[in-house]
Amino acid sequence: NRPGDIPERPVRKVAVLGAGMMGAGIAYSCAKAGIDVVLKDVSTEAAAKGKAYSEKLLAKALSRGRTTEAKRDELLARITPTGDVADLAGCDAVIEAVFEDTALKHKVFQEI
Repeated sequence: NRPGDIPERPVRKVAVLGAGMMGAGIAYSCAKAGIDVVLKDVSTEAAAKGKAYSEKLLAKALSRGRTTEAKRDELLARITPTGDVADLAGCDAVIEAVFEDTALKHKVFQEI
C-alpha cells in the first residue's frame, strides 16, 4: 500500500525500450489500459514492427467481434514507434525490454 503522505502520481505516458515480443506486448497492454506509449527501438522501422504486433492482435479481436474499429484505431493511436531517444521526453515512466545482453542494456541506459 502507498504510504498516506505520498501523493498519487498517475502515469499517462510511458516509454517502452525494445520493440521485440516483450516490449511489443508491454506496449499493447499499456495502450489497452489507456496509457500513451512511445515504443523505442534502434530505428523507427524496428519499432513499427513492434506496433504491428498490436495491429495483429486487434485484427484478430475485431474479426471475433471483441472490439470495434473505433476502439482499435484509438488503441493504435496511443502507440508511437520511434528510433529517436528525444521522443522519450515527457514520459512518466520508462520500461526496459531490450534483448538480454548486458552490453546492450548498458548502451541503452547510457543513451537515455
